[in-house]
Amino acid sequence: MRNLLIRLSEKVIGNAEQLAGLITRTQNERYPIMRKLEGELYPARVELVKLYASAMMMDEEERSERLKRWGEEVGTAFAKKEIISLDMMLREVPEYREYIGTVMKHEGLNQGISAEEMYDLTTDFDRIVNDIVYYFSLPFVQYEKEMLLKSQEAVEALSVPISSISDTTAILPLIGVLDFNRSTVLQERVLMEAVRMRLEYLIIDLSGLQTTDTYVAQQLFTLFDSLTLVGTTPVVSGITPVIAQTLVGLGLDFGAIRSFGNLKTAIEHVS
Repeated sequence: MRNLLIRLSEKVIGNAEQLAGLITRTQNERYPIMRKLEGELYPARVELVKLYASAMMMDEEERSERLKRWGEEVGTAFAKKEIISLDMMLREVPEYREYIGTVMKHEGLNQGISAEEMYDLTTDFDRIVNDIVYYFSLPFVQYEKEMLLKSQEAVEALSVPISSISDTTAILPLIGVLDFNRSTVLQERVLMEAVRMRLEYLIIDLSGLQTTDTYVAQQLFTLFDSLTLVGTTPVVSGITPVIAQTLVGLGLDFGAIRSFGNLKTAIEHVS
């Protein structure tokens, strides 16, 4: 079996550039945008073919470490390429499996190995393929998580758009739906910005708010109280008839909080 593995490894390595070239042409036809990265993808494919061949000669511990290191390096490099995706890269896997599997079958027949030995050989090769896919995919998954987190942070920042209109006054227009996630961000970011900007007044405009129920009212009153505690006076604008009726129906009122029907009047009040 050792002699067979040596012959297999030598055969595959000897044809590494040919196989990499074939896969490159196939992928370029399938995904024309990949041509832009051909200068990086082709040598990476040559390296991968040789890695497949070398891995068959390694023991399990050495193989795992080598494949993991390769996956981290190459996977991380290509995960950051915006023009390609993980599914595009994984479309190459059957090409390696088919070619190397064919070489294994031919060399196995030439060597006259038993069906059991061929089964063990192909099973071991399947493990190599699975490990390469796994270790290569990890950086893509991690990179996607990082990008998603950054996107969420950007969305959260946009969901609390505080705009300064003077050294001591800013406006917070609440637009859309105030759900649990957004209200949590609202409480945190508004207080942080009020302190950072040293605001005396924060005008909270409700004219763009889609719904006003008990939950929304409670969140607003909590925000008003918190702003007062950090030294910022909340002022409310955009009290539409619908919002007013809803608050009355809930038995709530702004009490000491100054409220105005439109933003212009609120600005004039704090000026």
